Amino acid sequence: MIDSGADVNVIGGHDWKWLKREYSTGQALLKLNKSPTDKVLKAYGSCNPMPIECAFQAEITVPGTTKPAVVATFYVVSNGRRSLLGRSTASDLKLLQINANVDNCEISDDDGTFPKMPGVRVKFSVDKTVPPSRNAYFNVPAAYRDGARSRLSEMESRGIIEKVQSAPEWISGMSAVPKGKNDFRLVVNMRGPNKAIKREYYRLPLLEEMKVKLYGAKYFSKLDLRNAYYHLELCEESRDLTTFLTEDGMFRFTRLMFGVNCAPEIFQREMVRILANVKNVIVYIDDILIFARTIEELRSTVAQVLSILKANNLTVNDSKCEFDKIRIQFLGHEVDENGFHVEKAKIDSILNFRSPATVSELKSFLGLASFISPYIQGFADISRPLWAVASKNSWTWTSQQQKSFDIIKERIAQCTVSLGFFSQDERTILYTDASPVALGAVLIQEGKDRNARIISFASKALTDTEKRYPQYQREALSAVWAVEHFAYFLLGRRFTLRTDAQGVAFILNRTREDSKRALTRADGWALRLSPYDYEIEYVRGIENIADPSSRLYVGDDDPFNEECSPWEVASLEANAIEFLTEKEIKEETSQDAMLQQVIQALTTGVWPNNLPVYRALEQDLSVRDGLVIKTGSVIIPERLRTKALEAAHSGHPSSSKMKTILRQRVWWPGMPRDAEKWSESCSTCAINGRPEKTTPMQRVFAPKVVWDTIALDFNGPYARFGGISILVVVDYRSRYLMAKPVKSTSFEHTKAALESIFEKEGFPRVIKTDNGPPFNGEDYKRYCTERGIELTYSTPLFPQQNGLAEGYMKIINKAMSSAVCNSTNFVDEVRAAVQAHNAAVHRVTKIAPEEVMSGRKIKRGLPLVNREKVEIDEDLLDKLDRDEKLSGKRREDSRRGARPCRVKPGDSVVIERTNRAKGDSRFCPKQYVVSGERNGNLTLVGNDGHTLKRHVSQTKKVSLWRDTSKPTSVGDPQPEEAMLPRSSRNKKTPSYLKDYVQVIEDN
Repeated sequence: MIDSGADVNVIGGHDWKWLKREYSTGQALLKLNKSPTDKVLKAYGSCNPMPIECAFQAEITVPGTTKPAVVATFYVVSNGRRSLLGRSTASDLKLLQINANVDNCEISDDDGTFPKMPGVRVKFSVDKTVPPSRNAYFNVPAAYRDGARSRLSEMESRGIIEKVQSAPEWISGMSAVPKGKNDFRLVVNMRGPNKAIKREYYRLPLLEEMKVKLYGAKYFSKLDLRNAYYHLELCEESRDLTTFLTEDGMFRFTRLMFGVNCAPEIFQREMVRILANVKNVIVYIDDILIFARTIEELRSTVAQVLSILKANNLTVNDSKCEFDKIRIQFLGHEVDENGFHVEKAKIDSILNFRSPATVSELKSFLGLASFISPYIQGFADISRPLWAVASKNSWTWTSQQQKSFDIIKERIAQCTVSLGFFSQDERTILYTDASPVALGAVLIQEGKDRNARIISFASKALTDTEKRYPQYQREALSAVWAVEHFAYFLLGRRFTLRTDAQGVAFILNRTREDSKRALTRADGWALRLSPYDYEIEYVRGIENIADPSSRLYVGDDDPFNEECSPWEVASLEANAIEFLTEKEIKEETSQDAMLQQVIQALTTGVWPNNLPVYRALEQDLSVRDGLVIKTGSVIIPERLRTKALEAAHSGHPSSSKMKTILRQRVWWPGMPRDAEKWSESCSTCAINGRPEKTTPMQRVFAPKVVWDTIALDFNGPYARFGGISILVVVDYRSRYLMAKPVKSTSFEHTKAALESIFEKEGFPRVIKTDNGPPFNGEDYKRYCTERGIELTYSTPLFPQQNGLAEGYMKIINKAMSSAVCNSTNFVDEVRAAVQAHNAAVHRVTKIAPEEVMSGRKIKRGLPLVNREKVEIDEDLLDKLDRDEKLSGKRREDSRRGARPCRVKPGDSVVIERTNRAKGDSRFCPKQYVVSGERNGNLTLVGNDGHTLKRHVSQTKKVSLWRDTSKPTSVGDPQPEEAMLPRSSRNKKTPSYLKDYVQVIEDN
């Protein structure tokens, strides 16, 4: 039995008896070794070791094959009931194939250029009467320019674009469209050249034709081509039409690009040509549907198609392919042995209409019903209860209206199914609309008699994020989503797009295409429609029959996919990562002195003294086709380890995730440590990572006497009350609270408030504040110094260190809110709230703050019988204060995961941003050097000599950032890092296809 999880070969007792009976131990076949072995075997799920009788070596082969013999070590287990063939031995015998190149990404051309279809050079048909246009601008924000330059450089190196030296007649603008949160897409606006480029009018297959071809098919597979259009080369005279301007000069495409209006027809023509002799294939641009009556016939056809694609250098997107299905998605339909299933999809959205809730929604529904009323028998009688409500200003909805609504909705669905055939020759019109909750679309066709029929309905519920879009963006999204949803009807033919939003026509017509402003999200959507031939018509809201599809639809749908489009628009996206190929690893392995010694040692069994790490792993190592393998992972030569780290760090995963990615595919000694160093030296990860852990709390215990130490802070300003602020004063011993309104936080007003307090209470010994105005001014410091007051400050932007004052802010906030709610005087509300706090027994001291402060009971609004002097147990008060603060310290330190500060003087750190907009990194890129550290409070010095203070939890320690423009070497091998988990296997592509197709993974 083969156990892919086992690394040793185990012989059970029964099989051992048979072997000894069949073979003598003196034969070369069995080399018995009865000496004790240090190998410890445990059964799965058991902690007890299995007794080993002996070990022997045997030469084994696979009967009936030409596979070479393998010498393997077997361990004989007493009373074993089952024998196991280890994973390494099974791999060596080719019984268990672990493909070392599953995760490699290859291209067919040796020089690194993008593969192209042989013998094909595309030439555009051009209307010479259209005057050339030169939109000489590039619209790439400064934040994207370095990334744009890198992507263009790679596309040039791969032969997709080339530099232009002379000034051509046609120049298009290049723009950057935001994609996702922190990425962008470069696009070329080909609207000008598309006016001159004539369409090919190569007819795309009709659904009716597909239905005929699919008759009798039971099994299906689907292939998707990667960057399909780029496989076709442009002839020299057509390249100037694709010229575009960048910051580094002009470029032009050498390959067919996605923004050209005739690209779909040209690519369809070439795909039909190369697959013309293959039966049971339907080609729709870059999607290939393969079908058959039996699974064997399907697999044979798939292999034939893949062989043709490989011969024509076409690369397949493995992650988007599907194999051996009995039901499959194709062109927005579900296909099975009964053919295309489109009827339910046509009417799903209308069947999900909810009942109208307003007169406006009812009129919208009746507008749709009236449009199709010629096909609904008795429509006037059925709809009479609805019209009765729609003609009134008041809203009433009874069972009679509900019955009428349900009947009409069902009749509309029935008419759509029975009449919704699509004609190649009739005018096609697409209505779109957007409401605050959903998008709607209705596809119709008009015959020569001007009679219209509905082809299909479509609706999409908006996500919470999409609901927050401005209305004009929702309308634009509705148009783009609807066109792409019905792409298999609309691509390659002219159609009319009708909307009741005039702003959509403004956006989709790209009238601002010469502007240098940053593109909005809606502008990016508009560029996705470049391959389509359409005109926009504005209709009034009451004439838009798509209105109820957006208003009344109820559903829960996925968000609109902004990351990719079925037919990408002039995309200049290129992956800047250099792929690590099997061929490259083989070449470097042959040049790597250490790995060559490993190969020789594995062959001869003699290990030199300089390979202790590899020698310890001898049982896990094997040589396969020029590669050194460790339990399914390729051992990377030293010169390629930097490249492997770059590939694994694509997308900037965390250090732990990066190590997981590497462990599943490759290995070398010290790899985990190298991955950690690589991640720590990445500037992007540093400024977007998590801050340092906070340090344990440093508690300040109450002083022995009242008014020894006080805390100050400002609350406000309050715009409702003329911009006043409240100066909050708290005594550390008694928790006695004072609040003084001030007109501003200037020193003059603060000084007046403090003197009114000090006149009554005297000067404290210590005042603790934050670093806000006016406490950081020289006037305030001089005022306190002259009166013998010691000043202490919390760390900037770390209010927790002035926690006593901050904790009482909620009392002031509540008082100010009460003044707003009750329209009362805020001074009276604050005074009452402060007196209530001072008169109540404190939770910690178990005595009222005013009694600790004055030593007596104070009469307020309630009778006071006992006026005796208050006796305060000072020792008990100290104990309660200390116990409470230590308990809170333990609780908070545990909750926040506090630990001693790991940042020391001399370390480099980055500082957390105080104001961060969407898309900003968490930390500023500027580095500071730590010049001093005390209890987590850091003193930092910048390169310009500027000094500032921050708490360690507002910083992140960074290593020396590597220069990405220069090669970086990795660390030395570390013996203790030798043992790592085995890699996992990629099982996505069926094994029978591996010999036919060159798979490029979709990263």
